[in-house]
Amino acid sequence: MKEFKQGIDPKRQFKLIWGVTMAIFYIAFAYLLIFTPFFESRLLPKGIRIMLGVVFAAYGVMRGYRSWKGR
Repeated sequence: MKEFKQGIDPKRQFKLIWGVTMAIFYIAFAYLLIFTPFFESRLLPKGIRIMLGVVFAAYGVMRGYRSWKGR
């Protein structure tokens, strides 16, 4: 009889990887909004871009923390 290693459930591992990846995506999007001219236009003034960037960065940090804590 074979003995199976007690490891991380593949579904849980996928959820961890997905959560961390999305957190990185949100933080990268926040960086693009705040620090690059990529989204500069008349439709998105600088104040709104900074506000949205802060919201995305905070959500990315929160999502990354919750994903890492739940592992």
